[in-house]
Amino acid sequence: MNRKALSVMAVTILPCLALPAWGQTWLSQDVDETQRDDSTVSETVIERSQQRTADAWGLNQQEIQRYKSIMEGPRGTWSPNLDPLTALGLEARSDAERQKYAELLVETERKRVEAELAFQRAYDDAWQRLYPGDMPVNSFTTKGGIDATQSVFGHSAASSSPRLNVVVATQECGQCDATVKRLLSTGASMDIWIVDSEGSDDRIRSWAAEVGIPPDQVRSGSITLNHGGSINIDSAELPRVAPRG
Repeated sequence: MNRKALSVMAVTILPCLALPAWGQTWLSQDVDETQRDDSTVSETVIERSQQRTADAWGLNQQEIQRYKSIMEGPRGTWSPNLDPLTALGLEARSDAERQKYAELLVETERKRVEAELAFQRAYDDAWQRLYPGDMPVNSFTTKGGIDATQSVFGHSAASSSPRLNVVVATQECGQCDATVKRLLSTGASMDIWIVDSEGSDDRIRSWAAEVGIPPDQVRSGSITLNHGGSINIDSAELPRVAPRG
């Protein structure tokens, strides 16, 4: 091949070699823009998710961020799947913070209990309406898996739901006392709500002593005693027992 032919080929090839240089610059800019767009979308999705979580627990986004930070530390190992209010309360930085999260948790628990008891009543009514001649074997539970097929009143603690909501009255409710005693005999863990406590701790303590609730189980948290005056339930429906969701 002569020198003139090589020169022509060089002229022809060089523009082709130059093409990827400005093409790569354009492509790099396009990739950068796409990555920035994807990053913006991801951040927006995360922010919306955090806002929904914050709204659900009555918190702001800064508190949700602190909750996540707490659960990434030792508390997340000690108490996995801990709810935001309890985690923030346990790791409170002041008495005021601790009191704030305790009150928020009480309100949240009250609403949850009322919702579960309302659905329990609807479930019982539906059973009686659809299968009036049959006795229900299993109690409604918001738990899935094996817990969904276990009766509340099992023969042992292992065969009953892990934890129960029990709504009772201290006066003129012999069945309330009998039910609590029966649950105690099975070793069940429960949150007891007293609808006629009238805000008196002493009244609750006196009733608990009468039915034989062990103080050590209350101190350990296996059993809790709660004012339930705000729970909307007819006295004729007491006692009310429902698995805690």
